[in-house]
Amino acid sequence: MVQMATKSSVQTSLSELWLLSYPLIITMAAQVVMQFTDRMFLAWYSPDALGACVPGGMLAMMFGALFVGLSGYTGVFISQFNAQKKRACVTLSLWQGILLALLSALILAALTPAGRALIYAFDHAKEVRALELTYFTLLNLFSGLAIINNALASFFNGLGKTKIPMCVALAGNAVNIALDYVLIFGKLGFPELGIVGAAWATILGAACMTAIFCVLIFASRIRRTFKIFRLAGFYKPIFTRLVRFGLPNGFGILMDVISFTLFTFMVGNIDPISLQASNIVMSMQPVVFMVILGLGAGIQILVSKYQGVRRPDQSVQVVKNACKLGYAYAGGIAGLFFFGAPLFIHLFIPAGAADSAALAARTWPLIKLVSFFVLSDATYLIFGAALRGVGDTKFFMRVMIGCAWLLLIPGTWMLVYRLHASVTWVWGWLTFYAWLTAVFMVVRFARGKWKNIRVTAN
Repeated sequence: MVQMATKSSVQTSLSELWLLSYPLIITMAAQVVMQFTDRMFLAWYSPDALGACVPGGMLAMMFGALFVGLSGYTGVFISQFNAQKKRACVTLSLWQGILLALLSALILAALTPAGRALIYAFDHAKEVRALELTYFTLLNLFSGLAIINNALASFFNGLGKTKIPMCVALAGNAVNIALDYVLIFGKLGFPELGIVGAAWATILGAACMTAIFCVLIFASRIRRTFKIFRLAGFYKPIFTRLVRFGLPNGFGILMDVISFTLFTFMVGNIDPISLQASNIVMSMQPVVFMVILGLGAGIQILVSKYQGVRRPDQSVQVVKNACKLGYAYAGGIAGLFFFGAPLFIHLFIPAGAADSAALAARTWPLIKLVSFFVLSDATYLIFGAALRGVGDTKFFMRVMIGCAWLLLIPGTWMLVYRLHASVTWVWGWLTFYAWLTAVFMVVRFARGKWKNIRVTAN
């Protein structure tokens, strides 16, 4: 009898994780398709546009990362308050997330000149740098839309209604992809805008998502059920706790993005072909990263829910089941990358293109390395999401700061500027860094210190 009950409990936990996570996975997969299509269109448009979109886009992502992590942590509060049956606190948490997102949007717009100065600091080719400046400026000025969307999506995710943000994201991504084709190549009577068109497609897709979220929350029965307008405004107890736990979460994500952004810019100083090869594999890696990130979002929601009702044993079970799902997917993609490298090379390198042979030769070994990199990325994302969900965000922040500034960034600088190593060696160093951060997350979770953390006041 006991064995049967245990088995049923495990199966229920796996089903719960899957039903909550698959809409988030679809959301992230749609994001991957959008980015993949965006970069593929730009690769067809011109090599310089492809060379500029990855570092320019990553720099915009770096600037927004802190605020994405801060506003997105709203979902953890909503999940815990919802598990505790505190509906008023759910609404108050939503408003604190919105207020933080609006403040973040203003700060990000003000930081645009700093980002442009950073682009000038890296001596990329003049033609590529001009495109990087334009792409980054547009994305950063309007990146507050993504922060606001993150806070609004966290409301539904925290309630376990992950299908709603999925549908909104699919609509926004569809708008983005359609506008990519129209604006990059100048179709349907629109001018040919190239990388500028790609930026505007991203902005308009995000604006579409914001409009849909606002209708769903502020113009439906949700408004009445959760007393959205009656509880609107600043509420210091939740605001301060959200900042207390969300800010380290955001800093940890920021360090991760900074390390990858600086890595990308430093690779650009090896030579133009190495930059293009690195950008190609960077464009492939999100096939795993974004999908496991969707699973990680489900993990974060569930473990925060169980932490709110003080059931750490169920949080452990969630992570075990996440490993089953995550490694099955990441392992399959790693094998596809390792054995199917020629397929991916030909997608990004059109036959007869200038330097196509040299670019293919430089890209081939990087794809092999990515096969190992994605497994470490899956481990880091699964266990890192669990730690953040239970409130252990300070540890997450310390690991990412330490590994970024003591390992990845100085090591890459030494390889590129002092040892003049090949791009293959540089990507090997990145893979080592990824495995080390993954090990830190696994060990921390296994030690169990997170079981006594309380995110919300009970």
